[in-house]
Amino acid sequence: MPIRHRSANITPDHLSEILNNLTDAVIVLDDKAKFVMVNPAFCMLTGTIPEQWIGREPKELIADGVYDRSIVYKTLEINKEVAAVVHTQTGVELLSRSRLVYDNDARIKFVVVTSTPLTELDKFRENLERQYRLSNMYLRELEILRNILLVSEDFIFESHAMKSLLEIVERVAPLDFTVLITGESGVGKEILAKTIHNSSTRKNGPFIPVTIPAIPESLFEAELFGYKGGAFTGSMRGGKIGLLEVAQGGTLFLDEVGDIPYNVQVKILRSIEIGEIVRVGSTKPIKLDVRIIAATNKDIVAMVKKGVFREDLYYRLNVVPIKIKPLRERCEDIEPLCHYFIRNINNKYNLNKYYFATALAELKKYDWPGNVRELRNVVERLAIQSNTNCITVEDVRSVISPSTEERFSKANKNQSIPIIEEYESFEQSRILAALKQAGGNKTKAAELLGMTRTKLYRKLGESD
Repeated sequence: MPIRHRSANITPDHLSEILNNLTDAVIVLDDKAKFVMVNPAFCMLTGTIPEQWIGREPKELIADGVYDRSIVYKTLEINKEVAAVVHTQTGVELLSRSRLVYDNDARIKFVVVTSTPLTELDKFRENLERQYRLSNMYLRELEILRNILLVSEDFIFESHAMKSLLEIVERVAPLDFTVLITGESGVGKEILAKTIHNSSTRKNGPFIPVTIPAIPESLFEAELFGYKGGAFTGSMRGGKIGLLEVAQGGTLFLDEVGDIPYNVQVKILRSIEIGEIVRVGSTKPIKLDVRIIAATNKDIVAMVKKGVFREDLYYRLNVVPIKIKPLRERCEDIEPLCHYFIRNINNKYNLNKYYFATALAELKKYDWPGNVRELRNVVERLAIQSNTNCITVEDVRSVISPSTEERFSKANKNQSIPIIEEYESFEQSRILAALKQAGGNKTKAAELLGMTRTKLYRKLGESD
């Protein structure tokens, strides 16, 4: 059934206007193989004018030397589409395809021939090959970076922004400078800190993460520096080693560094600068061999201006600043993260969940204020709540609550749904119905849909 526009009918004048503005060369013949229409693109490629074509047959144009062959007669003979390379009098080689158009009684009504210069196809192929080479180059660079940096398996990305960030890490990791990682909550600051540690000369030493807000302010100094036995009421008799000492030979990761109590900040600064600490209640200095990596989602510069964070400590921590962009600014990372999270869930719970292509597209539209952490939680809920193995766009919309829908940065409720989205939604319904009828058997479902299994897998966003 032809697709019709809901608000307007296409008239012959409209059709002529459309064909005349196509960059592809198009000719139309009747059932007697006589030309009834030729568009300007075809005339330009063959060095002719419409009057040379209308009412004539292909064999006459061949006799005039306009081109060397016609595929129209073969199409009429075998009642099938035919393709061939045609040489024109202008020296242009065309890849031509002819197709039959039937009326309601299944009788031949028109023959439509479309032609594309081989040079255009060559350019298209060259562009594809160039993109393929670039893709392979980026993958190779990423492979090298992963081998060099010992990147955590949890550090999943495809975006150029994150690849550039890893290049910075490659330069910084072997050096013992302090690093300040900034970025919104949930972007993966601790994973990046682990990557720096694992790629440094301290990789065989401990990596000690300290979530500062989780430590009561009254105990913070004692937890960080340790204390001597009897230093304060309630202290352990034999004293306690501090987290800085636990990290000896390795890395101490101070997460949410902006929450460090102000009165302790000067002691941390001194410890970093002179490389030693003194336990609470003691006077004996202890030499330190620790690298400090700090992270925060706060605006430390603003805190310095307000007088709630020491400027000298900020400069000491910010020797190497690294900022991780939020997930909404690197949408290329959403799909690989989704596949990574669902693969882990499948392996852990012996499931076979997968995404429909439109479900992934819907996830990419969301603003993700909670970043990677929120994405992981959403994928876990999708795995639980989807009624079938296939996670659909409807599942995504049901999991992301109405209160968060307005954060879809790319959605525009005032726009009508594009035809392609309507078609994809219709096609998705057909595929799901076939999968249900086939009891989840994808080979059988492909047969029911009249498509190859490879095509079905592609539409499901899977590899065969």
